[in-house]
Amino acid sequence: MYTYFGLFKNFTMANTKRVDFAIIGGGVAGLWLNSLLTNQGFSSMILEKVALGAGQTLASQGMIHGGLKYSLDGSPNKALETIQDMPSRWNKCLSGNDSVDLRGVKILSDQYYMFSDSSFSSKLTAFLGSKVLSGKISSRNLENGPKIFRAREFKGKLYALKDIVIDPKSLIEKLVTNSSGQIINGNPRLIHKEGYISRVEIDNGDKIKAERYILAAGIGNEELIKQLNIPVKMQSRPLHQVIIKGNHLPDIFAHAISLRGGAKPRITFTTHYEKGNKYWYLGGELAESGVKRSQKEQIKFCLSELAHIMPWIDFSGCKFSTFRANRAEAKMGKYRKPDGPFVGLYENVVVCWPTKLTLVPVLGDMVINSINHQTIGGGLSQNIPKPRIGDTPWI
Repeated sequence: MYTYFGLFKNFTMANTKRVDFAIIGGGVAGLWLNSLLTNQGFSSMILEKVALGAGQTLASQGMIHGGLKYSLDGSPNKALETIQDMPSRWNKCLSGNDSVDLRGVKILSDQYYMFSDSSFSSKLTAFLGSKVLSGKISSRNLENGPKIFRAREFKGKLYALKDIVIDPKSLIEKLVTNSSGQIINGNPRLIHKEGYISRVEIDNGDKIKAERYILAAGIGNEELIKQLNIPVKMQSRPLHQVIIKGNHLPDIFAHAISLRGGAKPRITFTTHYEKGNKYWYLGGELAESGVKRSQKEQIKFCLSELAHIMPWIDFSGCKFSTFRANRAEAKMGKYRKPDGPFVGLYENVVVCWPTKLTLVPVLGDMVINSINHQTIGGGLSQNIPKPRIGDTPWI
């Protein structure tokens, strides 16, 4: 699916170049850290072997959420505490009032919704009205909600959240524009001893020496960690997302929840436009439980869920497909989900995972707080090949 971009031939470098930070991985985590570090006066570079954003970032739905979907049992928890202020933090970035300026990033929706197929449980209803969520969620009359919920057949409840949805590719493009650090296309080879990296060599023979090496390669971190024999482990959470192509479909940015769905959104909906076509991109419990289903089984199950959740929508003219994705995170006991980002320091190596797109600013804070570093300067030739920005993988 991905091809190399702009590879220059017959180019060699006689000298090893030095920077403060060499970041391995050109997804949102690596690009965010590159922007953040160069803004603070450090010299840094990214090494990306495929395409920018080609892993988890461009496979994401682009949701910047406050974690309410983790508390659908009606109880606050650590994950909610960690994440609940993130929409506000991202809005500061999107307005140019934070350490990483995201002005110009495409916002797909500045409002997110949660709807039910029936009444909420009394415990959840009480929790939604509690002080814990004050100002973050509000009940919405159907006539004031999105068009899709004004159908006579919809008998459930509707809530508006302060969450937002951004276009992941637009985010990648902005972070690339922001960065004054080098972004290099190449497969890095780590030269190391007992977990200490002395330098990195890339395909064309260039050598890079940094004070610190940041592993921000998502799933790719696993192999790098094994090479270095670093005492940290990764776990992955697979998803089997559903894509519905239909230009007649109404826009929807919402969690579908129900008593039957338990403590997770039954389906999480986002709407996207690509190359003149409209798509619904579906996640949530549908995608998590769907990893055990074939594509045919997943589409059949999705249709049965949609028939129950929104029977007034006609999907007969739509094209259904699926996409399998993997989320990488630090390994937790009993396969628990991490409550926040992970940042670990080992010799001169920083290992990190943001855990969720919405937590990337927190990851940046954690990395900056963990370093005690002097700028050493140095730079690379402008002729080094740069990776292209990846494509939306599920189209």
